[in-house]
Amino acid sequence: MRILKIKSICQTALAAVVLMVVSGAAFAQDTTAQDPAKLPPQNLGPRKTAPAAGAPAAPPAPQTVATHGKWQIQCGDIPAENGQPAGKSCGMIQAANSETNPNIGISLIINKLKQGDKTQTLMRALVPIGVYLPTGIAMEIDGAALEGRMNFTRCNPRACEGFGEASPASLKKFMKGKVATFYIYDRPGNGYPIKIPLEGFAEGLADLAKF
Repeated sequence: MRILKIKSICQTALAAVVLMVVSGAAFAQDTTAQDPAKLPPQNLGPRKTAPAAGAPAAPPAPQTVATHGKWQIQCGDIPAENGQPAGKSCGMIQAANSETNPNIGISLIINKLKQGDKTQTLMRALVPIGVYLPTGIAMEIDGAALEGRMNFTRCNPRACEGFGEASPASLKKFMKGKVATFYIYDRPGNGYPIKIPLEGFAEGLADLAKF
């Protein structure tokens, strides 16, 4: 697994909608009751303002076009932007939660990107905010560690995103393996394992190329 220096898939409509799959609980979220006297006025802040006239509508939710095991292939529309025509983005998606802490989840998105004669397989992971960013996301296939990690590229108020390109050697392990385990850390040395069944991965990856 190596880190990409491209960002073309990061801004698709599919990625924006998949953010809703990630658990909303942060690692260190304070769930205690707050004193109403200390809260800001209800009309304070940009979230309370009316949307600007002519603001673009949110893209429609992606549609599931195929299922392979627990993997779903979903396609979403990409609106025209910055002179680029509208298009479509498809990805293979599976979401799961940690067995040790069910509030911590991951949404794994597999995309294929063709650049010239080369096709790249991109892996993106969406996880709750509060992760320890320098550690990245470690991965295992059937208990054997993969070389490299997915590095975090950005966070927004709802999730943090890890991004990388799967090497041919890593892809073979994903296609032949039974279970992938992803480790998300909240501090150095303290990881939460999240298991993703790999049944249907090879079939889904082949099917993804059709969309």
